[in-house]
Amino acid sequence: MMMLPRSVRCSFVALLAFAAFAFWPGVAAAQSFPCPNGPGPGEYQVGVMGGSHGVAAIPLCASNGGDGSDAEDERPKYIEVRPSKPGNSAVAYHADTASIWVTTAHKSYAAAKKQALDGCNAGTGGGCYIAASFESSGDVAESGEIFIAEDAMGQLWMKENKRRYGDPYTYDFRITDPARILCQKQSFGCSVLTSYHNGHIYLDVDPEKDQSENFFPKGKLHWNRWAMVAQPTTRAAAGQSKSWLISGKQNSAATRKEILDRCQADAGVPCAISAYAVNDDEVLANDTGSANGVLVHFVDGRGKNRWTSAVLTKPKKKKYKKLLRSDPDFVEAPDPVTVQERIDRICPPSFCRVIATYDAATPRMQVIEDVK
Repeated sequence: MMMLPRSVRCSFVALLAFAAFAFWPGVAAAQSFPCPNGPGPGEYQVGVMGGSHGVAAIPLCASNGGDGSDAEDERPKYIEVRPSKPGNSAVAYHADTASIWVTTAHKSYAAAKKQALDGCNAGTGGGCYIAASFESSGDVAESGEIFIAEDAMGQLWMKENKRRYGDPYTYDFRITDPARILCQKQSFGCSVLTSYHNGHIYLDVDPEKDQSENFFPKGKLHWNRWAMVAQPTTRAAAGQSKSWLISGKQNSAATRKEILDRCQADAGVPCAISAYAVNDDEVLANDTGSANGVLVHFVDGRGKNRWTSAVLTKPKKKKYKKLLRSDPDFVEAPDPVTVQERIDRICPPSFCRVIATYDAATPRMQVIEDVK
């Protein structure tokens, strides 16, 4: 589906580096700490954290105890810090694909957004938008990441996060990252895919050199097929007991307009989308995609006809590496994704009846009567 980066560019590389230095012989006793401006009086540099794969290098210092007698001989060797400043980054997305266009380490915020949009529009033919971005203030202690999450139907959700080195920060970004939180508010079955660091601009190279890096899809794009159900926004006589269903369409904007226009023409009042589901063409071709969305028509305990979305089978779980050696194995809390799981979450057991399910891949335009 989407192209993942060659390596995960996130600031937790910096945390790993910090942990390694913290247990270095001779350093653990002399507590190390970040010193973005270099060692001050009574301090010496013991190393750096970050400084590769898109993570800005931050010097680590320790106190020499004030006398400096034997501290010099016991100091570990360290990598020279290259002067740099935070870069700008952006991610472009097209709602009808399962791909993203990410670019990092730009000198200007406008250039980052333009590069991502140009790449996405070139690959899709147009219709892209900036889903998340990081604008650098130039503060050397500033860090930014764009997190990517995926829901059970294969849709991607993106959100940026800005912080300063030294700010309180959770080690387990897989639970608290902003993209996952955004996904959970608007969809279901959300999992973290990865994150992209904003990158850095090195100051010891030709200022005219472009140091940006692109992470664009390679090969064939997979296009979503949509299912949507529309209902009147008011209980008009012509449409008070009906729903309008469309599916098997590849253009989300056109699909939405078509079903809303049909619903409004039949009912005589404005209509709104009640639920939607997604299925991509990879599922149709070889049944290996993660998106197999369906619309579910059910009756709740009060006898009201309702709609929700679900998937026919649970998507494969992504495997994550532990961020620090002291971290416990990550166990993702179960999220209801299948038809029965979704219905059980909405209604108490046995209080809801599933009337029918409609997959997103099959082409159809259908008017569905409410069930008593």
